Amino acid sequence: MTTLTPEQEPLIGVLVLNWKSPQDTIRCLRSIENSNYSNYQVLVVDNGSQDDSVVKLRTAFPKLEILETGQNLGYSGGNNAGIRFLLDCGAEYIWLLNDDIAISPGTLSHLLRAALEHPDAGFLGPKIVCLEDPKRLLSAGGLLTLDYQPVHRGMGELDQKQYNQHETVDFLSGCALLVHKNTIQRIGLLDEDYFTYHEDIDWCFRGLEAGFHCLYVPDAVVCHPDTRQRDAESPRVTYYIARNSLLFARKHRLGLVYKVKMIAGYTRTMASWTIRHKWKYKRPQRNALYQALIDYFHNHSGKWELH
Repeated sequence: MTTLTPEQEPLIGVLVLNWKSPQDTIRCLRSIENSNYSNYQVLVVDNGSQDDSVVKLRTAFPKLEILETGQNLGYSGGNNAGIRFLLDCGAEYIWLLNDDIAISPGTLSHLLRAALEHPDAGFLGPKIVCLEDPKRLLSAGGLLTLDYQPVHRGMGELDQKQYNQHETVDFLSGCALLVHKNTIQRIGLLDEDYFTYHEDIDWCFRGLEAGFHCLYVPDAVVCHPDTRQRDAESPRVTYYIARNSLLFARKHRLGLVYKVKMIAGYTRTMASWTIRHKWKYKRPQRNALYQALIDYFHNHSGKWELH
């Protein structure tokens, strides 16, 4: 087990991306304050919130470093702005945190210890449990199916220590992702074509292609709200997941057969949501899915602009 003196601890840049959720961000920052790791620098990137987020954050944390983007750059663009800032400050590692995350006190120490013991791990991620029910898992690292579909291990399962081994996985959730600066320098920043959703999978995939591993670290634990139902009913989420899955396939040249299968699947879903009366409430998502396909064929990437 690697033990460091305070003088040996590398600087970790902790990057929290805020967008119109100051109370969640404040809760996240409070949990970071309880970390038993000392050598970290917190940066909040306000992603063009256009509300009172910055005022509330500065009131709660007068010395907090806040980088204001001035516009919503998405998950990828907002985090990229923060990554550049923290690397310029000398950070050896960057820890991306969603604003609705709450961390356990030992999380950062466990992630760093694993990083030092596994220098080939370009990405490291914790066990992610439900904020509402910490005994229930949301992610124990992710795997890609034979059709390159992302699956979070353990999602919805009770945590019975079935995922309590350090393991190499295909990808890790971007909601709490530790990245070494060497990885970023080798493969580049997050791809801003995605705007939001799937960019973390793409980042990890690029890392795997460059020879880095994704390491799941189960003794590091974070809590995240269970947004599965909300996401399943969101036209916005439907759009980005569909379009970005196709962008991922095109970017990584996964083959015509794979793309045709995806498009056929989305087309069947749209037909079902149109014809079957029980899916009448899915019409907004059907429209979003249709727009995702249209935008993909027209090479539209980045933020979803309503046409």
